[in-house]
Amino acid sequence: MQMFGQGYLVVQLAVRDGVPQLAPLYIGLVGLARAVPGLAFGLFGGVVADRADRRRLLLVTQSLAGLFAAVLAGLTIDGRIDIVQVILLGALNSLVFAFDAPTRQSMVPRLVPDRDLMSAIGLNSAAFNGPQIIGPVLGGLIAAAISGNDASDLRGVGWLFALNAISYLATVTALVLMSPMPVEGGRGVPVIRSIREGLGYMGRDPVIRWVMILLAVSAMFSRPYIQLLPAVANDTFHVGALELSWMLGASGVGSLLGAVATASLGGIRRRGLVLLASCAIVGALVVVFGALGSFVATLPVLTLVGFGTMLFLGLANTIAQTRSPDHLRGRVMSVYSMMQQSLIPLGTMMLGALGTFTGVSASLVVGGVVVMVVSLYAVVRVPTLRDATPQARHRRRGQVHPARREIRGGGSAD
Repeated sequence: MQMFGQGYLVVQLAVRDGVPQLAPLYIGLVGLARAVPGLAFGLFGGVVADRADRRRLLLVTQSLAGLFAAVLAGLTIDGRIDIVQVILLGALNSLVFAFDAPTRQSMVPRLVPDRDLMSAIGLNSAAFNGPQIIGPVLGGLIAAAISGNDASDLRGVGWLFALNAISYLATVTALVLMSPMPVEGGRGVPVIRSIREGLGYMGRDPVIRWVMILLAVSAMFSRPYIQLLPAVANDTFHVGALELSWMLGASGVGSLLGAVATASLGGIRRRGLVLLASCAIVGALVVVFGALGSFVATLPVLTLVGFGTMLFLGLANTIAQTRSPDHLRGRVMSVYSMMQQSLIPLGTMMLGALGTFTGVSASLVVGGVVVMVVSLYAVVRVPTLRDATPQARHRRRGQVHPARREIRGGGSAD
């Protein structure tokens, strides 16, 4: 609901400021504000995740995220919100999640045995993306009920932010009930050396290296479609908040189905090939979405885009985690999380700025073409990724997986 409300809020702020044609640029500026802190602190977040009690760290980050949502709600309901405040709060939220995301991602392999990792990642994605189905639709109904037909009345979206702030209480309660997550990495190693160690490992593994390249390209050129939907709804289809919620809901349906599909593919062997195919197909679907002129026709296309995106992300996440040693996983997943947190907003800014001159739909076509070209190049030129199969997770000598009872020997699984 907050994702829906913030996009709608930014577009309406552009209208209120008398520059509705700059709505895509406003969205892009908010994206840039979210990108910079994630890029600057994402690697440090990975180091902290490898050195801290992960449960305790998440308690701090989730509490701060709830506080920032409450501040955004108060300013919006009171009518004092402006684009500068949205940008600043977005930057603060991004800083928090630079530490939150790698911590949360790296917890999953500590909770399940190897054979269930891909299913666990898929179920985690389903829990995260399932609410995208009902959230935007419910958000549109709540905002419309509070504000009526007056688009300038922003109290409705303000209450969506308030509901989001309240929801963090459930997350914090769940974390309090969890067991502590003991420290995996050594604290005596300098931070810069720890970062260099993680980056060096990713650079030496061609599969992880190309997974990160594909994540970066998709984050900058195809996945910003979701953040740009408010501008597409306003500029291309000339529809309001309710229709925007349908578009977001259609993408959410696809995301949930894609996450469930990922959870059911735990035994698939040609993961690299499926990863590349899903990335290329998502690029093609974004091209189709940008070229369509019918609002109704976009809904099934958005469902397919959401499905393909979640399948691609689930496979990328699984490959990255299964090829990473336990003591480096936080740093590897910090780079993965940076792609989500920082490059998507940066791509939103780039495509939004381009859309100011060419139209936002045309900018999405350009982004989809870029993703297709890079994916097809990797299919032809990167056989190590194309042929990637499930690989046992690395462990330090003598380390035992917490989900297993048996005592294993001192060998290192590679």
